[in-house]
Amino acid sequence: MKTRYLNPFRHILALLFFLLVKLVCPAQGRVVINEYMPWTLNGCGATSEFIELLNFGPGPVNIGCYILTDGDFSVTIPPNTILQPGEFYVISGQDSIAYTCANIDSAVHSDLNWNTCNCTSGSIPTTGDGFLTDGGTANEQVVLLDPALKILDAVARSLPVETSSSITTSTVGGQCTSQTFDLDLMSINYETIGESAGRGNSFARRLDGDCGWVKDPQQSANATNNTPGDVSSVSYSLTYTEVLACPKGSIVISVNASSYTDIFPMHYTLGFDSDSDGVFEMTDQYTTGTDSTASTIPLNDLVKGNYSITLASDKGCNLHTINFTILDCFTLLALHLFSFEAIQHPDKIECKWSLDNAWLLGHTDIEISTNGFSFQKAAVITTHDTTSGRKDFRYFLSNYPPGKIFLRIAFYDKNDNAQLSKVIVLNNDKGLSCRLWPNPVHNDLKIEVATDKSSLVNYQVFNNDNRLLANGIWHIYQGINMETIPVSRLPKGNYRLLITPVNSTSPATLLGFIKL
Repeated sequence: MKTRYLNPFRHILALLFFLLVKLVCPAQGRVVINEYMPWTLNGCGATSEFIELLNFGPGPVNIGCYILTDGDFSVTIPPNTILQPGEFYVISGQDSIAYTCANIDSAVHSDLNWNTCNCTSGSIPTTGDGFLTDGGTANEQVVLLDPALKILDAVARSLPVETSSSITTSTVGGQCTSQTFDLDLMSINYETIGESAGRGNSFARRLDGDCGWVKDPQQSANATNNTPGDVSSVSYSLTYTEVLACPKGSIVISVNASSYTDIFPMHYTLGFDSDSDGVFEMTDQYTTGTDSTASTIPLNDLVKGNYSITLASDKGCNLHTINFTILDCFTLLALHLFSFEAIQHPDKIECKWSLDNAWLLGHTDIEISTNGFSFQKAAVITTHDTTSGRKDFRYFLSNYPPGKIFLRIAFYDKNDNAQLSKVIVLNNDKGLSCRLWPNPVHNDLKIEVATDKSSLVNYQVFNNDNRLLANGIWHIYQGINMETIPVSRLPKGNYRLLITPVNSTSPATLLGFIKL
């Protein structure tokens, strides 16, 4: 290896600049504890516990050297771990957890294994309660701290929480600064889950980032908790008080809740797309703020450009993100994007958007990226409209790459000036998409199978000894199919359902269920 000789003075200046930036840069996103599983029954050891973190946005967050603790042990996340908006991060006692463990709906692959990372305050037990105390009369707390011990999120089943002890955190091989703390000596406003005591419990937010929790859910680490039909107890709406930057724009966000006692003061992170590329990155501008007066949050002195704001209640939950745009003062009759959404269908993506002053529109491009940064043109839509007000548009996109994609629209006025929409993330893996319920089940197991083409599929039911107990053929049609398997005669226990396409290269789907 070649030896390089550094200028010491330049090296010191670079270090001082790094420390200054680290001190003055506000948070770019809101990271929360989204679900956790201390319950490790069904033959799983204590190391199969996990905690899922979520960056709700608006921007990416470097969670390196963040500290996760239960008051007895701590785990320090390795440095330079970047969590993008909407991305999950799973911390567990093993690299992967089988779907038959406890209450998870599919195999879990952890991002950080606390038993091999050399990043813990001490050896976390691999038997008994493990990292997290499982029920009983204990109100186990889970707390997320930043490298300076600022409390980012803190949840507990109820109050008072378990007694903690003094902890000295890991330096992760000298890469993070060690901290010593005792949760009992810190002022912590715990978000209480409000569920009864008992063993065999697991917990997840009913909606990602929301304040409502569910006990013993069908857990889905590294995936969203959102279920169609579930709504938050708090809703938000945005009103432009000055949409044009003449000289500055302004908005008001209204907070709607049955009680504001636990909501305010509200906290927010405001992201400004400073390079106007339609993506909120580390290099964009972020500010944080607090508003103590219910029930509105005014924001003034906004320059023209695209913004994304993430709001949180005083307990750090009821999270919600709103995107908006402040227009140029001199564009008095500006072409303005009012809304944009993309809906994944089995064989196409439905894009819907609304424009104000659509008569100024020249053309619209639908752009796709597979990494969130490099976008390619997927379709060009030209229109000749004379509508002076708002106009709704819709386009079905049939050609796009498989897997996770990032979607946005670029719309151009008649002078070829471009504006970009927000970026929407979709996952369009082809093949079968299956889910089952109820789980656990008594009599009839319901199976939903979604596919992009009609085909025959074979289903097989196995017990834990890999013994085949039932099988059959389903004729699956394009779209969503509903099937039923009677299981009333099966003994109580854990089972696996294998669904395999016939005469197809599509992968098989393996699901687990519990017979009561």
